[in-house]
Amino acid sequence: MVPALHQKTDMSFEKGLVELQRIVDKLESSEIDLETAVADFEQGIKIQQYCQKKLDKATLQVNRLLQDGKLKPLKDLPHRQAAPPQPSPGQDDSLDFSDLE
Repeated sequence: MVPALHQKTDMSFEKGLVELQRIVDKLESSEIDLETAVADFEQGIKIQQYCQKKLDKATLQVNRLLQDGKLKPLKDLPHRQAAPPQPSPGQDDSLDFSDLE
């Protein structure tokens, strides 16, 4: 079964991607029973939909800002140093996607 998840859906896009990768890795392993694979697959679909909504919202916000004519398109901005990578969630940083629909 999918492990108990504790964090609500206000989690970050990046944490969603990390959880998706964890699920993909688990599904690709040969040591998973059918019921667990189906449950994990369903969970992965919910997370993917959640991440897509967050990405769509961010894209819409950027497009609205660019339409104001006050900002330059992202490709015209000088390169900035990348932010330091966020630590990946550990065992205690489980995510709750149970209310995603």
